[in-house]
Amino acid sequence: MDTHRSVVTRAIAPALVALLLTSGSLGCSSTKTVAPSADTGPAPDSPANAVHRIEWTWNRLDPSALDLVTEDFVFALAEGDSAGQPWHGSPWTRAVEVAALTRMFDTTAAVPRMRQLTLQLDRTMIALPDPRPGKNNKWHRTIRSHVDLTAKLDISGGLDVWIVTGNALFFLVRGDSAAIPPELFARGVRPDSTRWWVERWEDETLSGGAALRPEPARNLTLGMLKSLFLPALPALRR
Repeated sequence: MDTHRSVVTRAIAPALVALLLTSGSLGCSSTKTVAPSADTGPAPDSPANAVHRIEWTWNRLDPSALDLVTEDFVFALAEGDSAGQPWHGSPWTRAVEVAALTRMFDTTAAVPRMRQLTLQLDRTMIALPDPRPGKNNKWHRTIRSHVDLTAKLDISGGLDVWIVTGNALFFLVRGDSAAIPPELFARGVRPDSTRWWVERWEDETLSGGAALRPEPARNLTLGMLKSLFLPALPALRR
């Protein structure tokens, strides 16, 4: 017997068996469990992705949607929208938006209570120059998207289904020119050229929509839906 060959075989055999066991060649399999990655949604790293993130957070009733709106944010209600009457001469600011969305996204709240919300915006979005005076295209862009929204909510103890359709016009600002809210600044958010914010949102949903239960039937808007969840107006105007 070749003594040298026997020594080499005895040295290699254990390593070979271990390799075959790992690869499954000997009938045993080794399965590596990979934890699924968390769905964090689109990053607001472009005007279009900032709007897509609005859509993503709304569909999850996620209050981090408020992390996308600037300190000088304004929500402009649809022209002719009756829900806008209290806001004549008093803009719908970030403070109002925070009050409305915090309450609207709280599924444990008393009525009115949101049960489910589905918001669908355009898949493909085109960012255009911001036409407002003094807005540089490098930092300011606009996107108009179609809006299809269905909300299931409890009002006065009964289930209502609101369907809101139309358009939305978003005015976006790059992060190194955005007015960062103090509470976000305190959390470490800083001017960032790779991040985009929503500075203004013009509601154009008055053209369509309906509620399946309330009578009489009427056109519904996004402004009407958000207004349902607002506290007393004087408290918001202080």
